[in-house]
Amino acid sequence: MRIPHHLIRSPAGRWSFRQRVPSDLQARLGRTVIKRSLRTTDLRQAQLQAISLASRYAEIFNAVRGLPMNQITTKDVDALIERLTKETGRQDLTLHRTQAPDGTVSERWQIDNDEDVRLFRKAQVWNAASEVAGIGALPPDLVHQPEAQANVAEVISLRKARDGWLASLKATTLPKTYVIKKSAIDFFVKYIGEKTKVHTIKRPDLARWYQHMREGGASTPTLTNKQSYIGGKGGFFEWCMASGYYPQGDNPASGHITYSVREKRVRRKLGFKAYDLHQIQALFDPSNFEKLSPAARWAALVGLYTGARASEVGQLLLSDVFKDGDIVCIRINDEGEFQKVKTESSLRTVPIHPDLLKLGFWAWTEDLRSKGHDRLFPQAKANATNGAGNWISKAFSRHVAEVGKNWPKARRGFHSLRKTLIQEMQGAGVPSELRAQIVGHELDDEHHATYSREFTNAEKLSGFGSHTPGLSKLSFDLHLTPLSRSLENTLDIKNGTVSQTCSRPKPA
Repeated sequence: MRIPHHLIRSPAGRWSFRQRVPSDLQARLGRTVIKRSLRTTDLRQAQLQAISLASRYAEIFNAVRGLPMNQITTKDVDALIERLTKETGRQDLTLHRTQAPDGTVSERWQIDNDEDVRLFRKAQVWNAASEVAGIGALPPDLVHQPEAQANVAEVISLRKARDGWLASLKATTLPKTYVIKKSAIDFFVKYIGEKTKVHTIKRPDLARWYQHMREGGASTPTLTNKQSYIGGKGGFFEWCMASGYYPQGDNPASGHITYSVREKRVRRKLGFKAYDLHQIQALFDPSNFEKLSPAARWAALVGLYTGARASEVGQLLLSDVFKDGDIVCIRINDEGEFQKVKTESSLRTVPIHPDLLKLGFWAWTEDLRSKGHDRLFPQAKANATNGAGNWISKAFSRHVAEVGKNWPKARRGFHSLRKTLIQEMQGAGVPSELRAQIVGHELDDEHHATYSREFTNAEKLSGFGSHTPGLSKLSFDLHLTPLSRSLENTLDIKNGTVSQTCSRPKPA
C-alpha cells in the first residue's frame, strides 16, 4: 500500500508526521525536515493529524517569512503551533478524547451549530492548500458534518441512551441474552464515545465499528449478532427512534453485515445435521433410551414428534397441553411468566403425533396435573441463565455423544431432532406452508402472511385431501411397546421438588 505523503511509519507500526521545510526557510530554521510522532497506529487518525499539522506549519512558514532574519528554531515553530491550536478554539470542539493502552490518542468533534462551524473552519486553516495536497483527501466520514437542525424530540448522550435501552430490556430478556446485548452495546459506546450525541451518529460510524471488529478477528456470525442487537428488530437504534432520540427513517446500524455465498455454504455445512432413521432408532432404543432421566426422555420425544426447540419444550406449562376436540395439542406461546419465543411465527399450536399418545404422553401430563404441578418439566428452571431449554440440551447432547460415538463426525444435538422432523415431513410430501406452521417458520414470500389462513389442528395432524398428508404420516419405526414400559414413572413430591423414577423394561 502506498503511504501518503507527510506520513512515515516505524517498524512498530506507529505513524509520524514528516514535513519538508521550504527551501527558502531551511537556513533560517536550521534544518531541512521537521518530524513529529503522532502516537497512533491508525492510518486514518494519522491522516487527520497530518493534515492539521501541515496546515499549521504552512501558516507559520508564511509568518516566518515576514519576520526579521534572526535565527528561529523548530522548537519555536512547535511552540507557535501549540499556541495556534489553543487560539483557534479546537479544544472547544473536542467532544471525546481517549488514549488507548498503546498510546494512541483518538479525538471526536461535535459540530451542532454555526459557532461550531466557525471554530472548526478557523482551526482547519486551508490557506496553503498546496502544502498539504500531497497528503491525500481527508475521508469525509471522519468528521461529523454540521446539521441544520437535530430532528429529534430530545438530544441525549450515547451513554444515557445505552442505559435507557438496557433498562428497557431487563425485565423481558433472559439473563444470558441480556449479558450478550450489554456486552455489544458497551463495546459500541466505548468505540464511538459515551459523550457522543446519539442523533449525530451516522452510517459511516457504524461501518467503521464493524470494520474495527472485523480487523480484530471477529467472524461474520459474530458481526451479524452484534448487528442484530444494535440495528435489528428491537435493537438499540430502533429503541432510540421509538424514544425520540434518533431521527425516524434509516437505521444506521442495519444492512452492513451479510453472509457471502461461500459463508452461507460453509454455515450450512457446519450447522446441525438431521438424524437418519437408523440413528433415531438407536437413540430411542429402550436399552439406550433408559439411560436418560424420565423427564429428559419425554422432552426428547416431544422434540422428535413436534420439532419444538429445546427452549420451547423446557418452558411448557401443563396448561399448554390441551385437547381440541379429540386431538391432543401443545401450545407454544409467550403468555406465561418467563415464557419467550424466538420470533412471531414461533407462536403456534402443534397436534400430538399418535405415536406419542401411544407412549402415554397424555396420561403422563394428567398424572402431573393430579399432583398439583403447573410446569411440564420442573427440572428445567424457568428463569435459568441459559434458558429453560439448557438442561434438556445438555442431557440429550450427552446421550448423543454416548450412543453416537462411532458415527461419522458431525454437529448433532437436540436441535437435530427439529431438522429431522422437518426433513421427514418434506420427504412425506407435507406442503411447505403446513410444515412452516407446525415448526414455527416464516415463509419468505410476504403474501403467505397476508393472505393465507391458519391451518386447523386436524389439518396439521391429518392433512387435507387424499394427496396432502399431515404430521401423522410420519413414522420413525420405533419400538413403541418396550419404549412405553421404559417411560413408566412415579412422581413423589419431596420438599416441593419432583422426583421421577422409572421401572426397568420387563423381560419379554
